[in-house]
Amino acid sequence: MPTEAPFTDEEYLTRYRRAQTLMERDGLDALVVSEKNNYWYFTGLISYQLDHIQRPQICVLPKIGKPLLLVYGNDKAKAKALPWIGEVRAYTDVPFPEEMIGNCLKEIGLGESNLGFELGDDQRLGFPVNYLSRLTEALPKAQIKDGTAALTEMRLIKSPQEIDFMRTACAISVKAYDRCLPQLRPGMTRREVADRLYISMIEEGAHPRHPGFLMLNSSTRYDDRRYNQGDRMIADFGACYEGYYGDVTRMTIFGEPTAEHKKDHETACDVIELCFESMQPGTPIAEVSRVANRELVKRGYQAVESPKRIGHGIGMSRAEPPSLNEVETELYRPGMVLALEPKVRSEKSAVHLEEDVLITEKGPVFLTTGCRKLDIIK
Repeated sequence: MPTEAPFTDEEYLTRYRRAQTLMERDGLDALVVSEKNNYWYFTGLISYQLDHIQRPQICVLPKIGKPLLLVYGNDKAKAKALPWIGEVRAYTDVPFPEEMIGNCLKEIGLGESNLGFELGDDQRLGFPVNYLSRLTEALPKAQIKDGTAALTEMRLIKSPQEIDFMRTACAISVKAYDRCLPQLRPGMTRREVADRLYISMIEEGAHPRHPGFLMLNSSTRYDDRRYNQGDRMIADFGACYEGYYGDVTRMTIFGEPTAEHKKDHETACDVIELCFESMQPGTPIAEVSRVANRELVKRGYQAVESPKRIGHGIGMSRAEPPSLNEVETELYRPGMVLALEPKVRSEKSAVHLEEDVLITEKGPVFLTTGCRKLDIIK
């Protein structure tokens, strides 16, 4: 049976080897992952059950040996076809037999082990938290630990194949906007704009089930408010390709732009370029907010209040670690993909533009371009 996994066998095996090294570092005997993106990252098993809160999907990654999957019965055949997976155990349907977790851990020799779960910042469990309290009763000698450090490190640095997918997601995003713009006219509603941009992302190659995301002027309420002559549209959006996101923001004016529109736009572009130049491997991420604030204040705009971020990591989530703010402790490292979006604020306006940046051994590289163009809709 062919698999639907987007990566090669070796990609998943490499992920397991990295995870096992990190488990050794963190004193863990296994990672137990159930959050949708973590589960997909390690298994490659595409399942509608990941959006079904009544049917958890769980992957146990032992420090030694192949992963074990607990899956809804309809996914058993697909799971067993994955050559990088060890044992597959299935349950029939709701209600989920929560005792299955403890029984499986005990049967594979992890009943008295240090188990890392998705308990920290930027993590979420894919099953009810009360399952954990009952798991401690079922396995009194096991230690429930936080596996966040290992999980964050895994997804922080992208593999070459992940970066290729993100390049495609970024290209789809930019092309979709270019496709959408000629369809817009003053008087259109936000709903009409959103419809056209989502359709454009799909037409350019985004998946119909997960085409991406869109915020118009900081809102996801696609209603009957209209863009009229003189209005500024800030579109923050990104296509999803093979589960990986692009994330860009563009500014468009309905009618002729004012001097204020042009100044805000030029400032946002200039600050992006200054920040980009500072994003060198091995340097502190926290410095980027200071770079932005120095330039904003010099030009008469408001400084971004700490710890407000001016960017973030992207990948399988449209926003993930690290955060581009003054309290981030990470350094720039090759393989990071970051959405850079300095905020340009004054008493009269609020603007931000956004480009995606890959950190390489030689320095930062833009994965998206085009925010320097101020689009006009007449």
